[in-house]
Amino acid sequence: MRRKNIFIIFIIYVLCLSLSLTLPAQQGRGRGRLRGNVQDEVGNPIEGAKIVAQHLQYKTTFTSESDEKGNWAVAGLGTGYFRITASKEGYGTVYHEMRVSQFSKQNPPLTFTIKKVQVAEMNMPAIEDEGSVVFFEEGHQLFEQKKYPEAAAKFEEFMSKNPTVYQININIGNCYREMGEYDKAIEAFNKVLEKVKEDQESIEGNEGAARALAGIGETYFKKGNLEKASEYLTQAIDIFPEDETLAFNVGEIFFKQGEIDKAIEYFQLAVKIKESWPPPHRQLGYAYLNKGKYREAVDSLKRFVELAPDDPQTENIKNLIPRLEELIKES
Repeated sequence: MRRKNIFIIFIIYVLCLSLSLTLPAQQGRGRGRLRGNVQDEVGNPIEGAKIVAQHLQYKTTFTSESDEKGNWAVAGLGTGYFRITASKEGYGTVYHEMRVSQFSKQNPPLTFTIKKVQVAEMNMPAIEDEGSVVFFEEGHQLFEQKKYPEAAAKFEEFMSKNPTVYQININIGNCYREMGEYDKAIEAFNKVLEKVKEDQESIEGNEGAARALAGIGETYFKKGNLEKASEYLTQAIDIFPEDETLAFNVGEIFFKQGEIDKAIEYFQLAVKIKESWPPPHRQLGYAYLNKGKYREAVDSLKRFVELAPDDPQTENIKNLIPRLEELIKES
């Protein structure tokens, strides 16, 4: 009898222990841990990004924040599927869904790349409906996923709630351009130009106007009209000569037209504006190579390799550099 009672007590103990272990897991909590990094488009660490890990079944949430090196960690997660979101004011929001195991010694690390919200860089007026910012962020994510009709719908919904934020027409125009609806794209970009001209005497120095002109230029480029494309892109960089992407795009247009000297001029301008951005160094290297300037080509390509060691083109460029150095010795 005594042995039977001991056995029953033991079973009850095991059941209680089991319940104490499974209950947190049912709530999405446990011993799991995630870590990772947040960076910008060129690999610079982002400090102060908010990390939210939410259990998809139980909606239990865990939060963290990236440090000065962009590193973050979240602990106490149970087993199950989680959505991990990285966000920071002035940047787009990104997320990743994955299965987390609280029994795994190490869940795979996550690296988030977040991009600056472009509309925030164009003297955007105060948002009348702060909740509608979600529409903008969702539109940005959909655009990155190449879901252009859905992105356009989100941006238009944002604008319906914030009609004074005319700069959002740039995002709408970008969507229509990628959808191949070029007339609608140009119409959206022109709305920005018209509004800027209404608000001030000159569009000189206005980033919104420059981006609208660049959008029209890129639309003509998509249409295959390189002459119109270079006209609008050059005008964009003339009124706002502080944007490395505009300078780079103008250089690309001239390069494709075979106007290599002009291409070099704009690639150099892009480098001058933001020396740490890899693409202009690569394209400068190719442009110099086209001109037979092997020493300049090598210098530019080496700088690209230094700045972008993990780029898909880096390995081929590494193999090209020694051949160019041989040509330099022979000349």
